[in-house]
Parts: sequence; C-alpha cells; structure tokens
Amino acid sequence: MFEPEDIVKKFSDLKTLPHVAIRVTQLIGSENATMQDFEEVIKLDPILVTRLLRLVNSPYFGLSSQVDSIAKAVVFVGMKHLRNLVAVEALRDMFREKEDAGGFSRKSLWLHCATVAILCEMIAKRIFGLPGEDFFLAGIIHDLGLIAEDQVAGDLLRKACEGFVPGENSLVEAEREHIGTDHCRVGASLIRDWGMPDGVLKAVRFHHDRERTVAVESNLGVLMLAEYFAGRMKYSTLSGKVESMPPVLVGHVKEKMADYKVVVRDLPEEIAKAKELYNSGDDEDA
Repeated sequence: MFEPEDIVKKFSDLKTLPHVAIRVTQLIGSENATMQDFEEVIKLDPILVTRLLRLVNSPYFGLSSQVDSIAKAVVFVGMKHLRNLVAVEALRDMFREKEDAGGFSRKSLWLHCATVAILCEMIAKRIFGLPGEDFFLAGIIHDLGLIAEDQVAGDLLRKACEGFVPGENSLVEAEREHIGTDHCRVGASLIRDWGMPDGVLKAVRFHHDRERTVAVESNLGVLMLAEYFAGRMKYSTLSGKVESMPPVLVGHVKEKMADYKVVVRDLPEEIAKAKELYNSGDDEDA
C-alpha cells in the first residue's frame, strides 16, 4: 500500500513540470516580473517559441500584421493564457506515453481533462462572470495523480477502476482500498511546489470530496460541476462510469439549468476554439 509521497517519489514520467512551465507560473505570481523576464525564460524552449508565434499569428487572433518577437506575442496572448499553453504542452505527451490496458486509458483521460478544462472556463465565464484562465488550469491538471498512479502502481490502479461501481462507492474510495491513497492526494502532492494558485491546488486536492462545504463559484466548485457535466456527455474518466453530482451543487444547477443547457450545447464549438488556441493537434485531443 502506498502513501501519496511514495507515488510522487517513484513517479518517473514527470518528476516535476519542465523548468519553463514552472518558471512561467512563478513569474505570473510575482508582482515584480517584467516582460523581459518572460522573454528570457520562454526563449530557452525553441519548441514553445515556435508554438507561441504560430498561435499569435493564427486566425484566432486575426492580427493585421505579423508578430515575430516573443515579447509582443506574450502581450497579445496574455500571461495566463501563456501559462496554460505551457501547461498543456508540458502535459500532453505524458498522457500518451503508456499503452492503454485493463480498462484505464491515458488517451481517454486526456480527452476527459481537456473537456473538463474547457467546461471549467465556460462555467466560470458564463455562469459566474469570472476570468476563466485559472479555472482552465485546474481542469487540465486535476487528474494528474492518476497518471502518477498508473506509472507506479498500474496493476493496483486497474483493480481500483474495476472496483469502482457508481452508486455503490467512488473512484477515490476504490483507490484507497487497492492502492492506499488516491489521485487527488497524489496530484496535490505533485503540484504543491509548482507555484500554482492556491485555489487550483485546493481544487485538485478536494475535487472528489463530496461532503466538503464548497463555494460554488470557487475553483473547486466549478471543477466539480465541470467533471459532472463532462461525464454526462460521455467524457468521463472511466468509460461508462459517472458519479452523481455532489449534493452541495444540486440546488445551484437546478436554479441555473437553462444556463447550463446552453453551456452543454455550445461545448463542441468551444472545443474547436480550444484546439486552435492550444494547438492540440489531431482529433484525438479535445
């Protein structure tokens, strides 16, 4: 049986986010960071430079003239969009590395995380009138602990997935029974030193805590909502297994049901926009 720190210590796919991703996140949280600081960090990663310039010169931004400098690109993209672009770039390959087997699929998990991230941003903006970037970040990294568990204790994770029966138990309960810990605790341990916003860290740590008192408009509340709707739309963590909505959110959703129906209706269009914004590539990526 494992403790969260055991999983993190043995996790070899990604002992930490790439240096550039961590540094960009730290700079965004710093009051003293300058545009030159961002430029100095980003230029250390030629692939990121190429993707950034391709993005800012794409039809998504519709600029009348070509942007060819990192500093100008950061201005147009925005620092938090830049951070999310870096995070998506850092995580995508990791979700693809291991061959799928035994009912747990990294490919399906990536589709789930990407869909949840997009829904988080939509809900934050449309339902609560909040900037969506931190909510997107929480969504894209919320299940990272499952990747670590898959790498370190894949057989036990698959037993947990098989033992998860919606209506009878939860995925985290099944994980604790078979692994000794769960992906929420592992994920929070992984990202604790990455400089992520506190609300994002709490969302990762508690997104399966159904008994917790939750502010609906918080990173955690929105992540819980996005996970539920993603599952209902066939983008669940495990195919065909969807947990019910946390009781604390039921009244809110009933009150705003008409708004959520519009969010669900517009999701395919937002996925298409996100593909352009984050350049997620082929149709395998949400």
